[in-house]
Amino acid sequence: MAVDPYVPTRPEDAPRRSVAIPAAAGWRAVRPGDIDPKAGTGRRGVLFGTPGPDGGYALTLAERFHDQISVVRPETVHDAETIAAQVAMRRGGLFGRAPVRADVELGFTLFGWIGEAPADLVEWRRLAVAGVSHDYARRVGLVEAIPETVVRQRPDEIQGRLSEWRQLLGLATGG
Repeated sequence: MAVDPYVPTRPEDAPRRSVAIPAAAGWRAVRPGDIDPKAGTGRRGVLFGTPGPDGGYALTLAERFHDQISVVRPETVHDAETIAAQVAMRRGGLFGRAPVRADVELGFTLFGWIGEAPADLVEWRRLAVAGVSHDYARRVGLVEAIPETVVRQRPDEIQGRLSEWRQLLGLATGG
């Protein structure tokens, strides 16, 4: 069968060549409406959160932990996934990138859904987190209370310090 004249016959004439795609550069708040969390400028408050790129991907990542987490009524798996995703969005935004698996794992670890959690953390969490997946202000308030130094740590560093959960979650009072 004959080939149409507009169809390339040599591989080097093909319209799609394999090219090396460079690694993505870090996200920067350069558009007029962007808030730069690193610059310390812009609006602050419970409902602003920490902006970053592709935050919704954290919800997809959180669903992958569905079988690894344990919840206590009245909290639900959906509440746990939503809080962990919110932590991941904050952590990714602080690092100037989209959320990754370790960010979501940090959220689950901080709130004691993965690994061994102290009994008093579980008791506090089950009431504080119940229904938070449908309450944006409460969710962002819980996550933004976590000190930035904690959010920047790795999940394995946090797992060893869960006995200090009040300090880790920013709930400890003065001294």
